[in-house]
Amino acid sequence: MKKLGFVLLSSTALLFSTCQPKVDTEKEKEAIKSVFEQEKSAFFNQDYVAIGETWVKESSSAKIFMDENGQTRFEGWESINESIKKETEDTSWNRKLVKANFLNYKIDVMDKSAWVMCDTHWEGIFRGDTMSVDQFRICILKKVDDKWRFALMAIYNIPKEQ
Repeated sequence: MKKLGFVLLSSTALLFSTCQPKVDTEKEKEAIKSVFEQEKSAFFNQDYVAIGETWVKESSSAKIFMDENGQTRFEGWESINESIKKETEDTSWNRKLVKANFLNYKIDVMDKSAWVMCDTHWEGIFRGDTMSVDQFRICILKKVDDKWRFALMAIYNIPKEQ
């Protein structure tokens, strides 16, 4: 009788575990990459609202910039939102003269969250000078209302070799 109970319990557990919808990891990875592109496009178009749509609007959200001079942190959605507003209001340079490309994605999807590492290469004319900047990004995204959004964005500006 104990064997029969164990077999029934095991069979039921197996049945329920196979009925769970399978996550299409490659589809999720492409959706995550599209959030990076959406945020970039909104940045270049100085679209404050569209950038905000790529973020989780919670007090735990964070955006961190790091370079050889230290770091700048924006902790919580309100702080991030204010920094986005300042970025998009900056008209001191022509965004049409600068390009940015995301490269070397490493993405791990875990149900409704994901971590991403990637490189970003910027080049063009910035305030009259030729620029070439490389960054390394670590981001955590969260799926909210079936859409991927940034919960953490840490950006490290890689120093140029002397």
